[in-house]
This record gives sequence, C-alpha cells and structure tokens, in this order.
Amino acid sequence: MFKTLTNLFSPNNATKVVDGIYNGLDKAFYTDEEKAEDKIKIETFKVEAKMKLLPLYEPFKIAQRVIAITFTINFILAFWIGVGLLCFSNDQLLKSYLDLISVFSLGWIMSAIVAWYFTGGVINSFKEKK
Repeated sequence: MFKTLTNLFSPNNATKVVDGIYNGLDKAFYTDEEKAEDKIKIETFKVEAKMKLLPLYEPFKIAQRVIAITFTINFILAFWIGVGLLCFSNDQLLKSYLDLISVFSLGWIMSAIVAWYFTGGVINSFKEKK
C-alpha cells in the first residue's frame, strides 16, 4: 500500500498531471496561431477536393466547347450571309432570309450559350473573392 501511495506522488505522475493541466488550459483558449493553422488546413482541403473533382467536369467542359463552337460558327455564318444579302441583293430576298433566321432565334440561343460557357468561371471567381 505504501508503494502505491509512493507511485501516486512520483515525479513521473506529477509530470503527467502538470502536462494534463497545461494541455487542458491550452485547449481552452483558441489562439490566432491555431486559427491560422486551421485556416491553412481548410484551404488545403478545399484545393485537394477541387483537384479530385476536376476529372468529373471534363465531359461537361467538352460539351460546353462543342456546343459553343457549333452555334458560334452557325451564328457568324448567318450574320455574314445577312450582311451579304443586305449589300448585294434585293430587299425581298433579304426579308425572306430574315424571316427564316428569326424562326430560330439565334440571338437568344447565342446569348444563352455564351452565358453558359463563361458564367462557370465568373461564378467561381465570385465565390473565391467572397
């Protein structure tokens, strides 16, 4: 029994008690250094998560580019045909062409595609600035 009491108050146990008190007090206060370390850990986690998600976006990016390029070529072609008809043909042919083009609403389609193509980067930039 005397040996148990001696072990209870031994320097080794006293050191453990002091360390426990110190660690408890250290955990009780959230210092600026700990905040900075936690912020770095969070940012590192975010970057790693984004890097893991990048391969999942590849089909979407390919689809974006194909649709944007396809409709851009058609839009530019339709525009230049209209300019050519305006400069080199009669008004009736131009009117017929404009009636045909207006059925497809290329302006709205192009606006939607351009918005879809570019807003992904704009939204990400906006989120990062917040």
